[in-house]
Amino acid sequence: MKKLFLIVLLFATSALFALDFARESELQNECDHNNGVACLQLGAMYHVGDGVKQSFSKAKELYNQACTLGVAKGCSSLGYMYENGHAGTNYAKAAELYERACVNGDAASCESLATFYENGKGGSENMQKAVDYYDRACSGGLSSSCSHLGLLYELDGNYEYAVVYYQNSCDAGGAQDCVRLGSMYYTGQGVAQREERAVKLFKKACELGEEVGCKNYELIKNSYYIE
Repeated sequence: MKKLFLIVLLFATSALFALDFARESELQNECDHNNGVACLQLGAMYHVGDGVKQSFSKAKELYNQACTLGVAKGCSSLGYMYENGHAGTNYAKAAELYERACVNGDAASCESLATFYENGKGGSENMQKAVDYYDRACSGGLSSSCSHLGLLYELDGNYEYAVVYYQNSCDAGGAQDCVRLGSMYYTGQGVAQREERAVKLFKKACELGEEVGCKNYELIKNSYYIE
């Protein structure tokens, strides 16, 4: 029993030291003075229990404050809570917050909203709106949205548009889309056949860590001059 009590005491002590009172106090003070980023950061601490005791209600309050102060990530984080039941499931409210964050430049929120429209989450499907929001997210530098648009267009047989979005994704570091784009150049699907271009894309994919890109590059690299 004494040993068990000691273990419990040690656990309680370690949990206490895991709390970050200084950081919490500093962020709370800044948030109280209308620093929206501080509200966001403190909300994130409460959301996951990082340095504070986890509290969804406190996180919701702080994210809302950050959102009201114009911090896009505050709106998107609050939207995430409504989408995933951390603030009570409310897809309509989540969509409203994602829209607000998207308009204010948060590409991830544009993508979240796009998935709502694509899958009919909280309402009816609307592929045109889904495409529009994926395009905004892609323009904001989110390679996953560029990739998804490329795939949607490829499946629809619109290879010219697929090439455009795979190129955007590849430029943003999407290794698999460098492979897809390389394959399209290699076979001339949706673009003029340019095998040297394909080799360079496979090489880039390989450098980004994509094994298929490495294999394709090794298979055909000796046939072409590569800078």
